[in-house]
Amino acid sequence: MAIAGIVAGGTGSRMGADMPKQFLDLCGEPVIIHTIKRFALNKNITDIIVGIHSDWYDYTDVMIKKYFDAGVHLTRGGNDRNDTIVNIIKYAQEKLKAGRDEILITHDVVRPFVSDRMIEDSIEAMKYCDICTAALPATDTMIISENGRTASEFPPRSMMFRVQTPQTFRLGSFMEMLGGVSPEERKNITDACKLFYINGRDVYLIDGEETNIKLTYPSDFDAAKAFMRHNA
Repeated sequence: MAIAGIVAGGTGSRMGADMPKQFLDLCGEPVIIHTIKRFALNKNITDIIVGIHSDWYDYTDVMIKKYFDAGVHLTRGGNDRNDTIVNIIKYAQEKLKAGRDEILITHDVVRPFVSDRMIEDSIEAMKYCDICTAALPATDTMIISENGRTASEFPPRSMMFRVQTPQTFRLGSFMEMLGGVSPEERKNITDACKLFYINGRDVYLIDGEETNIKLTYPSDFDAAKAFMRHNA
């Protein structure tokens, strides 16, 4: 069993809309509702905690109450992704009385097609690792560019993976890892995987899925709508 932590603290500036992309309509319902439903329907999820930007807290609170009777909770997001996760963990510990060994599955709010298989694989992985993330092998040739204009290195494609979410770990271990880095290091840590890696922990990979797309640009919404119509 596990708690789902939906990371929704962003403002979606790259979408060019007048509201964060998690609130945009996707075939009749807001993106955030599609994502929450994926976890609400999974038998292994006990509770769902959404970390939302403070400016949109009240708006989200009304929306969640419209769609869900119980089991979905709301807390305010932080200054960055890891701060939002900290707030989710604090809510789980203080309001839900979750222990340090409780499993937390963190997921991007704008990945509305996470599957049951990915959720269950994430929970299963906690039997033998400290953290796991969904990832896909790279299919394109990858390059490293130090100046953003010319190629500096061509790493072997067989070693390259595209990181997705969910990213899963135990409540107490995340807080322990966060305490093991300096404030300067925290500025360069973009997700939980890098946090654990810097602390010397192995990051285990579970199979991601091509359909587990992240809605970042308007073209991503077009692809998502086509996917939903095809699978209706």
